[in-house]
Amino acid sequence: MLLLAAQSSADSVAVAQVGGMPEPMAYLPLVLRDGMPVTPTPPPIEPGAPWLEQGTITISSYQYDHPECVIATAPGDFVYPYPRLNHDCVFQKPLIDRTFIAITLHNSYVAVTVLPELGGRLYRWQDKVTGRQLLYANPVLKPTAWGWRGWWLASGGIEWAFPTDEHGLNEYRPWDFTTEVLSDTVSITVSDVEDQTGMTVGVTISLNGDHNYMTLEPFVVNDTAVSHSYQYWLNAMIALGDNTTNDTTEFIIPATQVQVHSRDANADYLPNAGEWMNWPEHNGRFFHIYGDWTHYFGFFAPNLSAGFTGVYDHTTQQGIVRVFDETQMPGNKFFGPANLEPHLYTNDDSVYVEMWSSGVTPDFWTYVSLDAGQSKQWLERWYPVHNLGSFDMANEFGALRLDETSTGAEIGLQVTAVTSGTLTLLVDGTHAVSWPGPFLPDQPVEIVWERPFGLTSDISIQLRDELDQALLSYTP
Repeated sequence: MLLLAAQSSADSVAVAQVGGMPEPMAYLPLVLRDGMPVTPTPPPIEPGAPWLEQGTITISSYQYDHPECVIATAPGDFVYPYPRLNHDCVFQKPLIDRTFIAITLHNSYVAVTVLPELGGRLYRWQDKVTGRQLLYANPVLKPTAWGWRGWWLASGGIEWAFPTDEHGLNEYRPWDFTTEVLSDTVSITVSDVEDQTGMTVGVTISLNGDHNYMTLEPFVVNDTAVSHSYQYWLNAMIALGDNTTNDTTEFIIPATQVQVHSRDANADYLPNAGEWMNWPEHNGRFFHIYGDWTHYFGFFAPNLSAGFTGVYDHTTQQGIVRVFDETQMPGNKFFGPANLEPHLYTNDDSVYVEMWSSGVTPDFWTYVSLDAGQSKQWLERWYPVHNLGSFDMANEFGALRLDETSTGAEIGLQVTAVTSGTLTLLVDGTHAVSWPGPFLPDQPVEIVWERPFGLTSDISIQLRDELDQALLSYTP
């Protein structure tokens, strides 16, 4: 049947639906004490086969492609043959509605919407358990003054930045797409033949029926006769507070130092571009909490050995986790606009932060080459977490939090699939107490453990499956 759902005054959705979509559930955490679980409320979601929808999304837009406003470029211009833009001309034109094909991948836990005609971007990502949208969705397509072309559409979602740093060159135009529906997996592949290099850039986005994560598989193929240098970055624009970013938003980065990329000229408490600073505390400010930012700031956390990053909003108790192969993924970048006025990129007061990843370069100053006939690809997984109170480690099996208290410890766990087995707390490497599964993706677990009198040794936590293989392990 055809459904029409209004998302905002400037953003409407029409969807042809195949199959039934579970309603978002209210959430109460599963609390365990003394090794005994409490019955989850509400009942857990039953995993089912994933499915796919095709519909449209309409977004209010400036006329950034109006012939009177487009400025053609010539050889010798860094962005040739991509156009530059007369911003004054664009802002004198009336707003129009643009309608885009929208492909939505569903499973029981998340919904992922892709707009192939808007740079192939992953535009929406919904946590069905909480009903919350995880990505920023700009209510208007408004060209900023940023980016190499002198303009960039801060449309929101996750964009594929290629073949250069910042936001790439071809994020604004239609990309090709194909979809695939199997019994246990649905996927969409978006791609574009980039004009400067002639190389094909793309990404395959997939969901399976058992996990709450989405799998991203970016790729570059050089079918030309010569080698080309390039960068390829994934930029996620994140807004976990109803299309805004709360001051309680936490950047979860397992690093002790980060490298400055850009900062406000008045932020003299920060090092200059290219210099390093301690993380998370520097000059008395705790930069992992967004509310401590008074000026815009971008930084790299290259070559992370832990294999995960994330963002967590403590106001909404909603977060996202990104996991990756640290041996293949050198690039990690974060940015927050802070004191940059929203009118620079939108027409309301919506706010976002950015989490970038790259499987080819550690920073924006480094390029790599791809020889003729060669290709490059990598894989990363992203999933939502909620009511977890942050996390200290994460992988494809789930996320863990372990906080020592004056009387013992508080433990948080959220898995990515129904997981049998046992969660065990160890004291000085020796078993102290266990909590049996199964553990469920839609039911994060909070554990309160009281330390027995006289037991003062270090603690750690492990999740093992029914075959006693370690899935998650963390020692503070």
